[in-house]
Amino acid sequence: MITTLCSALLTLGFAVGNVPMPEDTRVGVRGGEPTQAGAFEGTWIYANRDAHYAMWIRTKDGKPQVRLQYQSLASPESFETDWAGRANYYMAGKPASFSLLLDGGDAQALAGHWDWELTAGSSARSETASVTLQRTGYGRTLSMNFKDYQRVITSGPNGNVIKAPMTWTWVKVSKRELLWDELPW
Repeated sequence: MITTLCSALLTLGFAVGNVPMPEDTRVGVRGGEPTQAGAFEGTWIYANRDAHYAMWIRTKDGKPQVRLQYQSLASPESFETDWAGRANYYMAGKPASFSLLLDGGDAQALAGHWDWELTAGSSARSETASVTLQRTGYGRTLSMNFKDYQRVITSGPNGNVIKAPMTWTWVKVSKRELLWDELPW
């Protein structure tokens, strides 16, 4: 009886998992409605149980620029990018790199690419995604939509690939560029 029940549940899970989805459909992730209110320029923060992020956006010579700072709450990993969105840093004595490169955008949305690489001995972590940033919530929140997000974690000869829909909601804390120590953590 239990074997039959387990078999039926596994078969049902397999059948549901293989239902074709329309192109560009996001399951389980919904950001706020895009708005034209507010401006991208300023200081934005995002926090989860493992990390704090701060992102500064400015326009220079008519082009948007981004700078990002990351502080892990679970390990000593941290970095800060330059205004080109790139950071090279060391974690446990091993080189790592991060980039959030803006490809362009307009007054409604910014588009770019997220790339994070860390290798320590036989272990590695790699994150890649195309990102779209749109203001939401009267222009005081920012939706960062990760399209085609993929995280690859390798440990020794084995690897684990995680592909999942993901959207982060950032909160605007100032129209100006605040220092990390001024942020409301």
